[in-house]
Amino acid sequence: MSSPNHAVLLATSLLVSLLSLIPVSCLDKSPLPSPEGMLPEQKIRLGSTPPSCYNRCNQCNPCTAVQLPTLPFQPNPVRPSRVKEAHQMDDPSSYSNQYSNYKPLGWKCRCGDHLYNP
Repeated sequence: MSSPNHAVLLATSLLVSLLSLIPVSCLDKSPLPSPEGMLPEQKIRLGSTPPSCYNRCNQCNPCTAVQLPTLPFQPNPVRPSRVKEAHQMDDPSSYSNQYSNYKPLGWKCRCGDHLYNP
């Protein structure tokens, strides 16, 4: 008769010791709030915020912030194709063809047809 009691006691102590290894943080899994229920200040904003264009347009009104594509920057002059082929693997700009449709945007202040730096 003592054999079944001993097995139950052994199984219970094994279960309790295994449960003590589980961190308490794993047991408290409350669901994250949905984005619809979040307050505006809790939402993560992607991208940049528009600058203040106050007094940036030389007294022209209305002066508003607009996003425009930036001009591409090419620090090296164009090389002949033979030289380019020899150094293509060493030149990080050779990888730019993979992202040729990427157009970074920047902020400017616009008033009428004129653009101003913020």
